Amino acid sequence: MDAKNIFIASGRYLKYIQWVPGDRTEWHYVGVGDDYDENKVDAFIQCHFGTVELFLVLDRHRVQICQAANAAPVIGLLFSENGLTVCNRDFTKMMVFKKIGVMKYGERHDSPLH
Repeated sequence: MDAKNIFIASGRYLKYIQWVPGDRTEWHYVGVGDDYDENKVDAFIQCHFGTVELFLVLDRHRVQICQAANAAPVIGLLFSENGLTVCNRDFTKMMVFKKIGVMKYGERHDSPLH
């Protein structure tokens, strides 16, 4: 799959993700810039995705592929500009990072697309 198709697919499946609620909202503060908590993000990634290969979707022209074990430092460098969507290869699990230092994660269940 090329970057454009990954971007389109991630956007299409994003609306079917059921976000995991936190204390008051599904958004979790992970920091940005010097405040970015790489260990916290790594724990969320390992718990949510395990050890799979991930798509780091920046925009329709920029998608990086990396292993979940190496994703947290790369995410820290990328999402502060425009945000970022992280997903597994079949788009059933996703994380969304906003440039203000928050993220949410969830899973797709019973999508009408399958």
